Amino acid sequence: MHTYHLELPAGAPLPGPGDEVRLDAEESHHLLHVMRARAGDALRLVDGRAGVVEAEYVGADGRRARALVRASRRDDAELARPRLVLACGVTKGKRFESTLEQAVELGAHEIVPLLTARGEVLPGDGRRERWRTLLRTAGKQSGRSWTPDLAEPLPPAALLAARPGARFFTGAARDRARGWRDDGDGRCGPASLLAAAAAADADLLAADELVWCVGPEGGWEDAELALLAAAGRTLRLGPHRLRTGTAALAGLALLAAVREMIVEAGPTPGAG
Repeated sequence: MHTYHLELPAGAPLPGPGDEVRLDAEESHHLLHVMRARAGDALRLVDGRAGVVEAEYVGADGRRARALVRASRRDDAELARPRLVLACGVTKGKRFESTLEQAVELGAHEIVPLLTARGEVLPGDGRRERWRTLLRTAGKQSGRSWTPDLAEPLPPAALLAARPGARFFTGAARDRARGWRDDGDGRCGPASLLAAAAAADADLLAADELVWCVGPEGGWEDAELALLAAAGRTLRLGPHRLRTGTAALAGLALLAAVREMIVEAGPTPGAG
């Protein structure tokens, strides 16, 4: 069943059984001319804020498809705390767009473009609007009911200051002379983090957000890395240097698994 976006006014409640809704022109075009919908076809509608509507196509008024609501609900799994956040240096060309799309699939609730000392010049408002469109499209394609927020670009220090309830994670390459250590220096591997989540680690359970911080293609400056390491945990993701996009997705996949364990251990109400 294909998923379609249902545009609702800010703060509006979800439509209930028996209500009729209309899709916007873009969604209607896909439903009517690509999928060639017939009356009675089942539809899944999402509002991008964790609202899910099961509906039935009933016809069209000009270019706008109409659907009859059969059931609606809020997706509690998307609303549960902690939220999953990707804070990432912007990469060149299409690479960042691919990272955005895959971050949606991995469960990110928010994307924060990072302003870093060695980062690329950030695109203007037009490019960021394209990013928002990509996030919404990727959400529909992956069947998610939540469209990730796109935050305003921030430097690492401002990111840390703005999120007092978050737990921050960043990666680092292996020190080839010493190898990896789990000796209290704040650095740990995937197994250690997953074990902590499985054991209902109190610090993780208290987190409002899990924020995965990834540097730009030029890498972190020492001061930036020291700031992030002091504020959270440094994770090792393997023995080799990773591209920004690879590191973003590897870390998100790990933290998505950690989040799932936390939610199962003790879900807390979220704010949508």
